[in-house]
Amino acid sequence: MDAKKIFILVLVICIALSIGIVYYFEKTKQTELICQKNYYECELENLNSYISYIEISKDLLNQEIVDIEKDLSNLTDELYLTNISLKDNLSEIEKLKSGNFYELHDPTYKEVANFIEQDKTDEQEYIDGVFDCEQFSQQFNTNAEQIGIRCAYVVLYFEGTDAGHGIVGFNTIDQGMVYVEPQSDEWVRNLEIGNDFWTDCLIPNGNYYYEEAPNDTIKDIILFW
Repeated sequence: MDAKKIFILVLVICIALSIGIVYYFEKTKQTELICQKNYYECELENLNSYISYIEISKDLLNQEIVDIEKDLSNLTDELYLTNISLKDNLSEIEKLKSGNFYELHDPTYKEVANFIEQDKTDEQEYIDGVFDCEQFSQQFNTNAEQIGIRCAYVVLYFEGTDAGHGIVGFNTIDQGMVYVEPQSDEWVRNLEIGNDFWTDCLIPNGNYYYEEAPNDTIKDIILFW
């Protein structure tokens, strides 16, 4: 074999080896890219799963917050009623200690009307959080019971709010239950769940006009004797 043929053979072998090497490295690179792609796809799937977990946890946490707020609202109502009951009991104890406890009786309608005319509770100054509907009702109730008239402390709850409103009531022997707003000595009629207290129930005794409001609809009525 002459030198030219040997050179060509060597050249072909070198080209073949070069192609083989290039193919090997390209194949290896493709394999690495495929592995990287699979890795990132797996990481993305894990990330999406974690995001779904976080969203589910967020929904559960929000539901727990709603449940806690409901429990807190119920506890607030129970505390309010317990506080009223405690004040009533303390008031009765003070009456017993002072010797000013009278045998209570259910009055006539006229007796209630006469008492309202003579009682001065409505002349008190309204001070929010200090002397409001609760104190007006308790003062009126105490004044009535001090002269032997049985009087109920009445708590009203309105739709759309946890706030309550206090008035008073009498179980008259001739006209049944009657109710009074002690802040103004106004009579209260049609005291029923679903009625708007200020426009459906209160009977104005002056020139003041009560406007209907969305949070004045009665949702519950509780009497304390």
